[in-house]
Amino acid sequence: MSNHHNKLSVCPNCGQNLSPHDNFCPNCGQENHEVKLPLGHIIYEFVESITHFDNKLWNSLKAIFTRPGKMTAEFLEGKRARYVPPARLYVFVSVIFFFLIGKFADHQLEEGINSLKNVSGTDTTDASSVIRVDIEDLISNDSLLRSRGLRGIARKIDVNTSLTREGLARTARRIKRLQPAQLDSTLKEANLTVVDSNQTKLRELIALVPQQPTLSLSFSNMMGKEFKTKEERENYEAKLGQMSSVQIDSLIRAEGSTPNWFTRKLYGQQGKFSHLMKGENTHELLHAIMKNFSVVMFILMPFVAILLLLFYFRRGRFYYEHLIFSVHIHTVLFLLFSIALAITFFANPKLSSSVLLWTFWISWLYFLLSIKRVYGQSWGKTILKFFLLSMMYGLTAMFFLLGALGVGFLTF
Repeated sequence: MSNHHNKLSVCPNCGQNLSPHDNFCPNCGQENHEVKLPLGHIIYEFVESITHFDNKLWNSLKAIFTRPGKMTAEFLEGKRARYVPPARLYVFVSVIFFFLIGKFADHQLEEGINSLKNVSGTDTTDASSVIRVDIEDLISNDSLLRSRGLRGIARKIDVNTSLTREGLARTARRIKRLQPAQLDSTLKEANLTVVDSNQTKLRELIALVPQQPTLSLSFSNMMGKEFKTKEERENYEAKLGQMSSVQIDSLIRAEGSTPNWFTRKLYGQQGKFSHLMKGENTHELLHAIMKNFSVVMFILMPFVAILLLLFYFRRGRFYYEHLIFSVHIHTVLFLLFSIALAITFFANPKLSSSVLLWTFWISWLYFLLSIKRVYGQSWGKTILKFFLLSMMYGLTAMFFLLGALGVGFLTF
């Protein structure tokens, strides 16, 4: 597009004399054109660039949806002018995909919180701290449960409760008012048979629930540290969040543990874990996991290219060719799931899981057809290598995703 610009005789960047034929300065490389352009010319160039990109995008999408693997095959044959470059197409589609999956995850989280509100019957001022706990957590006398043989059933019966004092008392009253039919339903939900022995145990268990239960699910307690009051625990967690690494290391040693990156993070995150169990910080955790998920998917692309290089080393292809295929196939994966996620926003919520499941199977089939077209082997060899690739990719992706989940918990 530089041919449309007025040329300069002197480079404004380095002062080098320029000829009318110089599109770039031979000294510093800066493009040779007049920067003071009329608004109409700027609009013209903008429209031209968008149209040019749209043509390539249209050709790329047409190839993606009509001929699996065609875009990669032709790109490797040197027919590249008609398609969006792989990296640019990946960035374009991945931005849309991670935006939609973030919205989808936020929506699912809100739905989960709202369902807890509805089930528990709490009001909006109390529902942010609603969680699901075992009845065992409501009974402080653990030795009594053990001596009466009720600990097993106490761990299987779940209830929704608020963590406030009033909410816990309301939960205790609700449990104690359960009718025989509701007790039987409770046993069924816990996958326990409705027999006299279980009915007797459940009634005995409910009788042990105090009128004013106390519940402490702080991560500090999970690590074995006891507190006399709620305020003492909260002060301890607040101080942990303000401690330096040296101070946390000293605390870890004092409590009989060995300082390392993992234990430092566990101790430093105690306050956040405690609030997470109250229904707070959930969005922060979700966004941290989504950020790590995007990194994992980016790392998986060169890994898949390495697998393809190993599986097809006799085909005489270079690593970058396998990498282009990997970038394209991940781009298609993101594109298909972007469409599926967009559909879930308008479809019946009950159909969301079905839409995503069908998208998974379609993506799997697309991967198979793409491998067949790009590498051109027989169906027998293609299917065998496809299953081996899928298995190795699935195991590696699961390992990385679990790592992303763990890192998200430790860094949100």
